Amino acid sequence: MAAEPALRMRGISKRYGASNALSDVSFDLMRGEILGLAGENGSGKSTLVKVICGYHSPEAGAEATAWGRRLRFPVGARDARVAVIHQDLGLVDQMTVLENLGIGVGYGTKGVRHVRWRRERETSRAHLAQFGVDLDPDELVANLTPPERAMVAVVRAARDLPGGADDREDEGYIFILDEPTAYLTKHESDQVMRMVKSVAAAGSSVIFISHHLTEVIKNCDRVVVLRDGRVDADATTDGLTENGLIAQMLGRQLEGFYPDPPAAADDDKVVLSVEGLSGSIVRDVSFDVRANEVLGVTGLAGMGQQELPYLITGAADRVSGTVRCGSQVVAQNLGKARAAGIALVPGNRRRDGIWPEATATENISLPVLSRYYRLGWLRRREETAIARAQVRAFDVRPPDEEMLLKEFSGGNQQKVVIAKWLQDTPRVLLLDEPTQGVDAGARREILEILKEVAGRGSGVVVFSSDLEQLANICTRVIVLSRGEIIARVNGPDATEDVLLSICQGGPAATS
Repeated sequence: MAAEPALRMRGISKRYGASNALSDVSFDLMRGEILGLAGENGSGKSTLVKVICGYHSPEAGAEATAWGRRLRFPVGARDARVAVIHQDLGLVDQMTVLENLGIGVGYGTKGVRHVRWRRERETSRAHLAQFGVDLDPDELVANLTPPERAMVAVVRAARDLPGGADDREDEGYIFILDEPTAYLTKHESDQVMRMVKSVAAAGSSVIFISHHLTEVIKNCDRVVVLRDGRVDADATTDGLTENGLIAQMLGRQLEGFYPDPPAAADDDKVVLSVEGLSGSIVRDVSFDVRANEVLGVTGLAGMGQQELPYLITGAADRVSGTVRCGSQVVAQNLGKARAAGIALVPGNRRRDGIWPEATATENISLPVLSRYYRLGWLRRREETAIARAQVRAFDVRPPDEEMLLKEFSGGNQQKVVIAKWLQDTPRVLLLDEPTQGVDAGARREILEILKEVAGRGSGVVVFSSDLEQLANICTRVIVLSRGEIIARVNGPDATEDVLLSICQGGPAATS
């Protein structure tokens, strides 16, 4: 007799007005299984997760069971023992691990009783140990590494559900991990996935959502692919390739993951010069960026490449150094950097790059809003017309400039962010992890945009831990270690293997 699935979904459909977000979706999640959920942005993944955790009810006729028990809609997440860990994790940095773990359950108290902190500390240690996490409950979350933060989020999500004392000792948890590694390096992602595998081995089940398709193939037992709200594929990952998975997601072959490399840089025209720049991590870094160039900057986590773009623009405090855009010295001030022609697309889109409750028009016009005022009146027609042109030029989907930005998929949000900073054609475009949390189709489109920007005479600098991407799109790559430049690698030599070897302390192919 086949084992009872941890979760069984049958005939799940969801409509928004005349639009079908989900159409007759059915799948099983087995006990102890890691199931990948893949699909383009807008394919229905988020809607399906919201149905599973009870945020939405599906259309009539849908059925679901969890741990062999029939579920009613909307699903009670606690009853089904479903825990969702989102990309932003939802942790409070200035609270301790203990405080973050207990906040959802009131620290085990009822009414106005005082928190019994000694008991709460023991409970926190027990929960951490249950998931193999070795952390001090009194450590501030702000001091944790990114993988440790992700682990705390998983443990907290489990604690918020009923424990094993309510006759459910034979049941595990259903964890839905929605892009938990989007902002992590490969090494950090591997740390998190080791924990996820141990959770599954202990009898819980995991639905894993990630745009890092190699990560899905490597770590998942099976993958369900959604396309246009329907299940397009449901198969094991044995023998599955990234090309094959992308074809299933798109319904067609993607013509190469990357655009052709940009033309050669204009060696006679330096658009950005960095001299002796130092910050909290970066130490005495100097380099030039030329017109028509796509320069890559990389390194292992914490080696300085994540700080550097913010030092250049003045968003982070410089200890020393000089930045010039063309011949103009750029003061340590974000506004003056923009005025000099330097634009920055930040790495954490949700936190630093968008205004989610505003429209695409409002997001695009925000940096240049003053130009639309005349005699104290906002010229909305002109503002909307320019935003509409940007939305169409950057192929934002749907092409609705009045739609709230939070309603766009991640890839289309990123297109709006890039459109916002390119409307004045900056001389230098800095991008921190520009394709983070973006599906394969949108990733290719964004990289094409960067190539076009360089082709128009700007200098483009991509700060990223994605070595494969840098190897395919950059004219040169700079590698940092402990805040210092340890290698400068020209395009033909900058293969993924060479860059990885240098990052890990191997021989440097400098030029």
